[in-house]
Amino acid sequence: MKILFAGPYPPVRDGIGEFTWMLAQELQRGGHEVRVVVPYPVPGLPAEVLGSLRTAGRERARLSRALAGWNPDVVHVQFAIAGFGIRTIALIRWLDRIRQDSGVPVVVTMHEPTRESASLPLLGRAAQRAIASRSDHFIVHTPAARSAVVAELGIPAGKVSLTPLPDARFRGGPAIGADLRARFGLAGARVLLSFGFIHVDKGLDDLIDALSILRDSAPAVLDGVRVVIAGDVRPRHGAFRVMGARDRRYLAGLIRRIGRGGLRDLIVITGYVPDEDVAGWFGLADAVVLPYREAEQSGVERLARSAGVPVLASSAIGPVEPAAAGRWRFPPRAPARLAETIRDFLTTADAQTPRPEPAGSDLAPVAAATLDLYRLAAGPEAAKVQDVS
Repeated sequence: MKILFAGPYPPVRDGIGEFTWMLAQELQRGGHEVRVVVPYPVPGLPAEVLGSLRTAGRERARLSRALAGWNPDVVHVQFAIAGFGIRTIALIRWLDRIRQDSGVPVVVTMHEPTRESASLPLLGRAAQRAIASRSDHFIVHTPAARSAVVAELGIPAGKVSLTPLPDARFRGGPAIGADLRARFGLAGARVLLSFGFIHVDKGLDDLIDALSILRDSAPAVLDGVRVVIAGDVRPRHGAFRVMGARDRRYLAGLIRRIGRGGLRDLIVITGYVPDEDVAGWFGLADAVVLPYREAEQSGVERLARSAGVPVLASSAIGPVEPAAAGRWRFPPRAPARLAETIRDFLTTADAQTPRPEPAGSDLAPVAAATLDLYRLAAGPEAAKVQDVS
């Protein structure tokens, strides 16, 4: 089968792109052909990328020629407004041309639709409805997302399938934890890791407040501990740079908060994390902390699970298995409860405590289920697809 993905893709740092890359790799191992169309051109795109979305110009003409020569069997859009930004308009027009010129079935994975509807209520809903009207079948990764697209977008329940998210894979060469410790002055400290793009929904201000509470109430608990915030603000394009500016203001506020709380000796902010460092950070972390305020799922949690790292997570991201096992859970927007959870972990877990077994990353069931959806979307029974979770 010839499968054309549309969405973010490495080397762009994006959780959706990482998932698409993993799925593409698995499909290619199964003998299928994969090509990709990305929202924005960037240096270093791999050979399977045919081009980027443009509403006009030479890039659009080149992409049209490439698609006509390759003739895919299915188009699979990995959609989130954060991933496409202003190119969402180009995506809608491109899907119109695809359907008019070839009639190729279009499958769309809606990533975190409830979060986008909440943060961009008018724009988010309008964009999702426009994509939905040009699609044959839909994939979501959580029950909450399925309920949302059925209720809010009016998509028939039989056209929405729930497929599992696999555990993540680390790309790039393995980083050495000792190098990262030396580079960031961590020495032999116990490390609590917060990883990923910096955004208000991640609840990092709650983490900083929790550490202030611990510094005041139980300072000995933090002896020999460093908290690493590994990440930077997500790059934005076009009109969505306004959202990037908001995130940069949020980051500046976090830095001021750290200073006011006297926590500069405790917290390290690394900035952008290159691919070759990702595995190293998870390898040296004693635990990953996810104080999220809003989320449907967490790619960071899946990375931690793949690496066998304990997870301290808010209940905003739903069940976290098996790493947190219910014990190291706390409500979102509750710094005092987060402080209790961190204290519990630091005082009960030590070097002798077994880490969770790495979960691996078996994509074969996900790829097989997705292929079934491709085949069904192309036939008359597409509306009767059942859940494959």
